[in-house]
This record gives sequence, structure tokens and C-alpha cells, in this order.
Amino acid sequence: MLSAGLMLRRLWAAIRFAAKEEGFVRVFGAAVILVILGTVTYSTSQGWNVADGFYFAVCTLTTSSISDPHLTITGEPIKLFTAFYVLTGIGILVELARQIGVAFIAMREERVAKHRKPGGDSAPGGD
Repeated sequence: MLSAGLMLRRLWAAIRFAAKEEGFVRVFGAAVILVILGTVTYSTSQGWNVADGFYFAVCTLTTSSISDPHLTITGEPIKLFTAFYVLTGIGILVELARQIGVAFIAMREERVAKHRKPGGDSAPGGD
């Protein structure tokens, strides 16, 4: 439980750091809107509750398999929606993950730079 809390704390710090970069808020907003759109679409079109619609939307975008046999989509229009949802959504989520990853690395580099001695040594194994 402690390690999960620390991981979420580092993730939140990376998101805050990334939010300073140009374009991050737009990508983050697009990802949130995408998940909401999927949740609403799956919930209303399939007669599911919001939790099932959210679960299906997130599992679809993250390309994870869904183990609940009761959550299957039916109907041509929702199948077409899902195809375009996946094609659009995976790209947005990959870009979001990339930006958070870059921010995490930049945060770590700043932290290491703060701990270096002024005018001093480079990192071990450096030139």
C-alpha cells in the first residue's frame, strides 16, 4: 500500500511538472474528454451503468482484455464508433504517457542537478 501511494505521489508530481509544458493541458484534456465520451456512449448505447461504461472505455483505450463476458457491444453503429474510438484514443493516450514520462525524467535530472556540488563533480561514469 505504501509503494502504491509513493508511486501515485510521483505520478502526480510528474503531471504537475508536465503541465508547465506547452500543449500538455490540451493533450490531458483530450484524454479526459475521450474517456468521458466513451463512458457516456457505451453506457447509453448498451444500457450499461456508468461504472461498466467507464470500465469498457478505459479497457478499450488501453488495449487490455476485458474479462467480463457480460460486457460485449452489440450493433453496427457502436462497432464503428469503437473502431474510430480506438484509432483516435490510443494515439492520444500514448502522447499523454510520453509527455508524463519526459516530465518524470526532467524532474529526476533537476533533482540530481540540485544535489551536485557547485562547480564540482559530474555523474559517475561521465566524461
